[in-house]
Amino acid sequence: MAQVFALIVVTFLSLVAGPALAASNLDAAGLAAAVEKGRAEQLDVLAPRAFAAAVQASQNATKEAERGRAAERVATRVQEGEAALQKARSVADSAKQTLGGVIKTRQDALVAEAPKFAPEAWAKAHERFLQAMRENESGDLPNAQKRAAEAEVLLRDAELIGIKGGILNEARNLIAQADEAKVARYAPRTLEAAKRHLAEAEQEIQRNRYDVAQPRKLAAQARYEARHASYLAKQIERVLQQEKDDQAGVEALILSWEEPLQRVASTMELDVRFDEGHQGAMKELGEYAQQQSQEVRRLKLELQDRDEQIASLNNQVKRVESRLGGESQERIALQRQVDAQARLRSNIASIEASFTADEARVYRQGEDVVVSLMGINFPSGRSNIDGSSAALMQKVQKALAMFPDASIVIEGHTDANGSDSANLILSQDRADAVKQYLVSQFGANAEKVSSIGYGEARPVATNETAAGRARNRRIDLVIHVQGSG
Repeated sequence: MAQVFALIVVTFLSLVAGPALAASNLDAAGLAAAVEKGRAEQLDVLAPRAFAAAVQASQNATKEAERGRAAERVATRVQEGEAALQKARSVADSAKQTLGGVIKTRQDALVAEAPKFAPEAWAKAHERFLQAMRENESGDLPNAQKRAAEAEVLLRDAELIGIKGGILNEARNLIAQADEAKVARYAPRTLEAAKRHLAEAEQEIQRNRYDVAQPRKLAAQARYEARHASYLAKQIERVLQQEKDDQAGVEALILSWEEPLQRVASTMELDVRFDEGHQGAMKELGEYAQQQSQEVRRLKLELQDRDEQIASLNNQVKRVESRLGGESQERIALQRQVDAQARLRSNIASIEASFTADEARVYRQGEDVVVSLMGINFPSGRSNIDGSSAALMQKVQKALAMFPDASIVIEGHTDANGSDSANLILSQDRADAVKQYLVSQFGANAEKVSSIGYGEARPVATNETAAGRARNRRIDLVIHVQGSG
């Protein structure tokens, strides 16, 4: 009987102690979470002593819970921690009321990343700030306000250093590197410009630390000029060394300036000359850029006109619906026009995106869509399609599949090299070869595909440059989409 009673007692105690232990762990965990929340609320700096007591109580509660100590002991530690946190919040609220200015100043310094850019100034200022908070916590408000005033001055200094560091440090480092590399020997004016922009940026920050738009621009210019100076110094030093070695350094430098301009001109299909300096070439490039800008504006207006046409068609649809009510043949016809225009624009955009700039250009020509293939390769003077063009032709097949009922005219074009008659025959043979490829490889309907050669009669670029001649050697696929559904 005694054994049975003992078993009952043990069972009862285990049932009671188990939940109690779990509750202890839960309470300790809850206190730890509350402590972290208090840290996020900056209780560690606004009420340092009370918060430190809360941290200590939390650590003690956690240790005792992990060791399986009595729930009452854990609960006591949790209560101590909660009381300390409550006191910390009360002290923090008091500090916000009486010392709000310095608290805001500290936050401004943190936003300016003063700990990163001004570690020494920040450490000194923050220690004075903590002194003010401790004085306030102990109830000595006069001394707290005195320390707060001192801390505010130090924090403002740290904030200013932080703002300057965030905006100016990269430029400072680049200029320091340039000075160390003695860049001023070869590019003094450019390096001086970098230093001048940096000084102006610093003055702007000093004048108004919170209006940083202009300082950022000046700092960016300083960074650019510092990098520019370093680049110039390297180039000039290299050229002077070459000149010392082979007397060709200056010529090499001038040719290196002309080469990128020549590349740009070739891309624009311009035949620029440098026999009278680079001014003529620059003028020609500028005029071409202006023409292209005007063409872009014209195309934008054309696109706007097309959008307005579509909007007009939509308005007509609405008027017909309003007048007749419900469906009608006129409404259906108008809606088909709207849908066809939208579908066509979508298809053209999709086709254009599938080709690279070197492979093809895609554009509308009235109601037709033209795919101008510059990337298709034929052996020189021959009409058989090179195997390297297989991937391009796969893209052509996908493009044509978007217009399954359209008829297609394949136009062959050459550059001006060779005789007119030879070029005409060659262009026809190449157009025929592309037609045969589409029919035999992709199953195109031969009755809907025709071919014609124009030789050199329809150039799209100058024949005076290699880039222009390459563009003239092309195959144009003219897709007649009207009436194709």
